[in-house]
Amino acid sequence: MAVRLLASDVSRHLPPFAELFSALSQGFQEYSRGEIVQPVRSQLTVPGTKDRFIPMPAIVPSRGVMGLKVVCAVPSNTARSLPTHLGVIQLFNLQGQILCEMDAEEITAQRTAICSAIATKLLADPDSKVLAVIGAGVQARSHIKALREIYNFDEVRVWNRTRDRAVSLASTTPDITVSDTVGEACQGADIICTVTSSVEPVLYRDHVKLGAHVNIVGASSPVTREIGDDLMKCQSSLLVADCSDACLVEAGDVVQTGVKADHNLGSLLSSSYSRDGQRITLFKNLGLALEDLITAHMVYQNYLNENQGK
Repeated sequence: MAVRLLASDVSRHLPPFAELFSALSQGFQEYSRGEIVQPVRSQLTVPGTKDRFIPMPAIVPSRGVMGLKVVCAVPSNTARSLPTHLGVIQLFNLQGQILCEMDAEEITAQRTAICSAIATKLLADPDSKVLAVIGAGVQARSHIKALREIYNFDEVRVWNRTRDRAVSLASTTPDITVSDTVGEACQGADIICTVTSSVEPVLYRDHVKLGAHVNIVGASSPVTREIGDDLMKCQSSLLVADCSDACLVEAGDVVQTGVKADHNLGSLLSSSYSRDGQRITLFKNLGLALEDLITAHMVYQNYLNENQGK
């Protein structure tokens, strides 16, 4: 009989940062070698809205699992004080037997931020001291937490179109400064994370210093944007993707500019990449099903270990 884990169960059994960081890094490398099966995801839009229904299947043979996350991306939930991303993960063994069904919200938040952290550790200045976050939702909080696991920041700045949300984030997350403009937040920043639901660019070339690293986390549909053309097309910019094929059909910043990713993250992790301090690195973090299944499998194993013999 399948185990069913509610949101509170998932939170309690999430693996520590270092374990999940290592497991997802390995997953990206397996994917780059063709060892993980995962299609470019399809997206269904609710008529008359910007809300999307997104099924995300994958097979991860190294963990003996396959499965599916179904996520509902509902930007209008912000006005209802509800999460903008809701979903469920179903985990099967390779014989087709269902193992577990679990709430996807916390897994989505954590795995997304940790994947940005993986890219950031590879691409950014190891002595980064200033973090700027554009957006103030769930992903803003999870990205600040994940990146603080790697860097000892002197400053963390947050800007949000609705200032009250940035103030609310700062009130519950220590040592954050609320900025009045994107330019103020990003001035001299070593690492920038765009975690918005914007349909128009919010970050431009003049906001970003040479040598900075940018995690592009929002804009996960062809009609949404976070990054200006001048930054996407800048000769100093190096674009890395979690999946370049998916970016060509899903990422508005790629689709609308015609810019192609220079590298996939998995292939760079498997190489001897050397950072160039005179370039701006961009990481497009769409979010992949392999991340969900690896994280879900670790949660499931932790649950089984805790409940063994009960």
